[in-house]
Amino acid sequence: MARVQDGSAIPLGDGFSVAAITGTIAAALAQDSALFVARLSPTATESAYVDWLKLRWTTLIAFTTPITAGRQLALYRGSGAAASGGTAIAAAAESADFPPVSFFNATPGGDMRIATTGALTVAGITFETAPQERVTLSHVGAAGAFYETLLVPRIPILIAPGELIAIRNPVAMDAAGTFQLGVTMGWSER
Repeated sequence: MARVQDGSAIPLGDGFSVAAITGTIAAALAQDSALFVARLSPTATESAYVDWLKLRWTTLIAFTTPITAGRQLALYRGSGAAASGGTAIAAAAESADFPPVSFFNATPGGDMRIATTGALTVAGITFETAPQERVTLSHVGAAGAFYETLLVPRIPILIAPGELIAIRNPVAMDAAGTFQLGVTMGWSER
């Protein structure tokens, strides 16, 4: 339970998290490629509220230019079909002894995926134009460069049934350079 200004308690809902890591993402990743997508089941009886995301970037093979203005990842909301390709993540970790199953899990009709060597297929998905968050990666183009960031929105990001949250690159990546991305996300459902 969280406390509001008048001292009353508000329910936080059931808490969940998921952690996944991409394979080696090939050079020249096209603009607007999706690397992580989590879709809440369209038949869900609750909405999800994304509280935080942690991103861990590692450059494996140096990019064409180690410091490239504009290299970035961004967090988008969207709606429509489930993504395909990559590696399916079957279930989220639960934060209680006897919680219900997350509506992001495959069993109730949700879908979570992480890219393997290239972008996920996002046919039938409409993304919002403006991202929820942006992460600049201009400085991590050298081989072995590592960057970790915790994204904590001012208010939790609402994902309604049939909507999704995705990590995408709003600009094309350099012609050379490969990387791996770790994603951890925490949310509640209510």
